[in-house]
Amino acid sequence: MTKNKKYGKTALLVASFLWGIGFIAVQGALDSGWHPYLLLGFRGLIAGVSLGVFSFNRKWWTKPPLIRDGILAGSLMFLAFALQTFGQQASSATNASFLTTLYVMFTPLLLFLFTGKKVGVSTLIAGTLSLIATALLTLRGSFTLSFGDALLIGCAVAFALHILMLEKTAFHDDALSLTVLQCLTMSAWSFLFSIFFKTSVPTQGWGYVAYCGIVSSGLAFFLQTYGQKHVDSAIAAILLTMEALFGAIGAILILKEPFGPNSILGGILMMGAIVLLETGPILYQQYTKAFLIAKREVEKEP
Repeated sequence: MTKNKKYGKTALLVASFLWGIGFIAVQGALDSGWHPYLLLGFRGLIAGVSLGVFSFNRKWWTKPPLIRDGILAGSLMFLAFALQTFGQQASSATNASFLTTLYVMFTPLLLFLFTGKKVGVSTLIAGTLSLIATALLTLRGSFTLSFGDALLIGCAVAFALHILMLEKTAFHDDALSLTVLQCLTMSAWSFLFSIFFKTSVPTQGWGYVAYCGIVSSGLAFFLQTYGQKHVDSAIAAILLTMEALFGAIGAILILKEPFGPNSILGGILMMGAIVLLETGPILYQQYTKAFLIAKREVEKEP
């Protein structure tokens, strides 16, 4: 179990890295004239088809419960991205980057409301640290709430529900097929919505779109789905917020964007949150064990 958890955490960290670096490809596609919904539709389609080649022998289409859960998870994923798109259009990219990561707080809250399951103190502290770190890494200048920000908060709730849904579907033991179903569902919803915007397919930027589909969607979502088979949803949410750190590093190294004290402090806090996730439970067990031993010794004294 411990080994599987390590694999799961590694998968989630790699997924957050791919998403963090992938924003460069997303921006490249948008700059090439791609409408957000059309881009999301092709991302899901390319991811679903490319992964579907490897999942074909699993015959997932003969498993109604798997199809149902995959479609539900994919619909939640689309809802999150849709709210993010409209929210960012009515707000700002800065607010979108920060408010989206509120799922790190909504995930344990919704988990408690739905199941009554509580998370450890170290997980709550790590979640708070990661939220502060994300604010330092993404926020620039003043921050005010607007209608668009309300949509972005709804986006964070949808992402939290998606994370909880993936934890619930772990019993299927078929992360690959689940990812295919999610991506195809997201693609179908995106193409449907793109019709209302009367969008046309650009002739440029296909390289960015292919990267988004194969890497940022296909591979990253598969790693997330696999990782959540072995990692609790509250911890998974914290690990996924590393996307903000990797995105900041990519912007500095690749796009040559400037960085200052906030970026450095945000990176330190983000790494501190990850260290706390790993060492917190161990330190707590050691403290509890030492406390019980000391209590027994006191009770033995006359």
